[in-house]
Amino acid sequence: MKKIRILLLFALVMIFGANLLANDWEFGSEGGHIVPMNVSNVSIKSERLRFKLEKFKSEYGTIDNEMVVTVRFVFDSPEAGERYIGFITPEGGNEAWDERDHFKDFKTSVNGQSVSTKAYRLTDFAPKDVKQLEEVKKYFKEYDEEKILKEYEYYKKSYVYYFKANFKKGENVVEHSYHYDGSSGVGTVDFNYVWSTISKWKNQKVDDFEVIVEPGDALIAMPVVKTKDGKEIKWQLAGEGNVDYAYKENYETNEPYKVLYAKLKKGYLYFKTNNFKPKEEFELTEIKGLRVNYVFPDKTEKGFKFKDDLTDDAYAIKYLDKDEIKGISDEELKIMRNYPYAMAGYDFSDKKLKDYFSKFLWYVPTGKDVKLGEADYEYVKDVDKVINDRKNGSR
Repeated sequence: MKKIRILLLFALVMIFGANLLANDWEFGSEGGHIVPMNVSNVSIKSERLRFKLEKFKSEYGTIDNEMVVTVRFVFDSPEAGERYIGFITPEGGNEAWDERDHFKDFKTSVNGQSVSTKAYRLTDFAPKDVKQLEEVKKYFKEYDEEKILKEYEYYKKSYVYYFKANFKKGENVVEHSYHYDGSSGVGTVDFNYVWSTISKWKNQKVDDFEVIVEPGDALIAMPVVKTKDGKEIKWQLAGEGNVDYAYKENYETNEPYKVLYAKLKKGYLYFKTNNFKPKEEFELTEIKGLRVNYVFPDKTEKGFKFKDDLTDDAYAIKYLDKDEIKGISDEELKIMRNYPYAMAGYDFSDKKLKDYFSKFLWYVPTGKDVKLGEADYEYVKDVDKVINDRKNGSR
């Protein structure tokens, strides 16, 4: 699947005269969205966000993770009235999006009552002439009419899922959930959520904010989020596993940025704060192994590693020549054949193996009953062949 940036944008949105209140958005785009917004007269008293990676069987027969998002908002409305809560998702088949259904099972309730969701083409709301959308200009550093027209042609093909909500004066509780399968790269999947548009609400913040991340057994990376006053969000661990920070270099700016890495045995990560005003968005990357399109840091703040001199040779063993293999000791071959088992959380009885793999952040032993993927079993066979050839004196 193509590398697609998925943005889930929480905001007050004024779409062509229709008030869409309390949104999430899913786009297959790199930004510059045609999203005209006005400031709301509704405040956010609290928000509870839960991100959970759950396994599912893909159409290709592989077991992958998808993100389940559950959100609970408490809004403070100065008056009673009918509001719209909306969600926009790109049309399947667009050149920037494939035919798969990435966004599924959108459910919502308002003040404890389930509400039905209807889907309409965005063109049902849009005027014929995009030039009428003066509000759009505010969302480009330099107004580029051609660019806006181009993106508008894309988004007007999308669907808007919306439902009517009768708000009462005072507190109103909106709960909703959905799941999606992320933006896939080579061995990585990105799950993003845009929350900086909290600033579009009356109080421009969330009074009481909480986020829970349940990664399951996945190795994850999350860039550290800063608030508008420059403070870093400090994640807490409720459970057991390896959690640590490291610095990576931004390939565009060459500037270092701080990333939280985690591999849990059980439990979840969370943070709670008051008066939340985020500067950066939530990003989570699932890293599916060591042979992936991801640049690992050398080590974490606590000294955990992700790779060492043996790692790359281990996974490339079938491509090494005879002289290179001669340079690998028997002890190193033993380590090499056990990389997949270590990644899967095998609890080694051999102290040397356990000590060796314990220096890696991704090694979190869970037991003896672990399952490998088909490619991992093939890799183990390749190493076993080298070991058996050496025993038989053929190498």
